Amino acid sequence: MRVKVIGSHGGTAPGYRTSCYLVNNRFYIDAGSVASALSPKQQMAVTDILITHPHIDHIKDLCFLIENSFHPDRQELRIHSTAEIINDIHTHLFNNVLWPDFTKIPIDSKSGRFLMKFCPIEGSVSIDGVKIEPIKVNHPGNAVGYLLDAGNEQIVFSGDTGPTEKLWQKASDCANLRAIFTEISFPSNMEALAKAAGHFTTRQLLDELAKVRQKDIPVYIAHFKPQFLEELMNEFHRMAPERVILMHQEDEYIFE
Repeated sequence: MRVKVIGSHGGTAPGYRTSCYLVNNRFYIDAGSVASALSPKQQMAVTDILITHPHIDHIKDLCFLIENSFHPDRQELRIHSTAEIINDIHTHLFNNVLWPDFTKIPIDSKSGRFLMKFCPIEGSVSIDGVKIEPIKVNHPGNAVGYLLDAGNEQIVFSGDTGPTEKLWQKASDCANLRAIFTEISFPSNMEALAKAAGHFTTRQLLDELAKVRQKDIPVYIAHFKPQFLEELMNEFHRMAPERVILMHQEDEYIFE
């Protein structure tokens, strides 16, 4: 599998994009910067997005993606997640108040196709040969991570989370785990806030990784808060082992 980092930060500022990953040049996980980072032509090609939870930094560019790529030739944009997350996004964002409900706007009058479709995941979903399973994590908004299983390799994405259990159990059960993608949001002197908000500090994450059976798997880190960036960077480089890797926008990783 191939993963490209479109956005990797836990907040917005000039040069900082929020969470978004492109998998196998085919589908995206989260949509914090899926419009901000792509040209209108590239946005036209986006057809499937998996959402980890409905917080704004993970979904905000859904609004502009569909508006920027409104065209009769556009394929339907499918938004995948659990029923609870789908319902929250539909009810509170695409509600004809904050933003149009594009699930009711046809691509053109003849086709009967609509611009956007919400696709609740029941158990798992497969996209281009990758089986994708949501896994409950410890973060507000009914948040989930995802297990991506291509048969010969598996990748675990935590999305936003604090200390959790099911995700690490699922990772430990993988026969061909190639990578873990997870987060650090706050410096360790803000551990109480991190726990209350459902996020990791570097120290908390290192404690959590002890729950994973495979001890040599690379762990890729995102979601540093821009306002704490210098402190987070200093702490991360002081504490993190070599296999724990800080991601940057436009980084790309191939797992075989």
